Amino acid sequence: MATVLEVRQYLGTLSAILWNYGATFPVPTLDDYGVDEVGFSFRAELPGQATPRAAEIKLAEIWAPARSDELSRREYEYDFIEYPLARRRAFHGHDAGYFAREFGVFVHEHCEEQLGSPVCDHYYGLPIDGFEAIRQFAATWGQAAQLGCTGLRCMD
Repeated sequence: MATVLEVRQYLGTLSAILWNYGATFPVPTLDDYGVDEVGFSFRAELPGQATPRAAEIKLAEIWAPARSDELSRREYEYDFIEYPLARRRAFHGHDAGYFAREFGVFVHEHCEEQLGSPVCDHYYGLPIDGFEAIRQFAATWGQAAQLGCTGLRCMD
């Protein structure tokens, strides 16, 4: 649970963390997403090889009213695409009704050791926040080791 001010501060802290890693991005804003919902979505380009493209992190969240003046995070998408190593890792929490009905979970993950050639479209995962997503992305960024997709449980 958070107030609009706390969500804005959280967004500022996420931005500062990425900035400290040397990422470049337009200053993200907390935007209105319909009736009483707020959210943000932005991409940050990480320093390093620019060919074929620099690695990037995308962070997106939607917050909606939970109680009088408090919000709860309803959806999120955290994506890490490392173009120089042609791979992707992502943590998603969206379309909760579908994933709950079909797989008994509210969140899922994506993992591609070879970008564009996933072994599985969705993997079981646990809910995480933007801080943990950045931490996990930074831990693998630029490392030649595999992402570990084979250790994840496929949903499909």
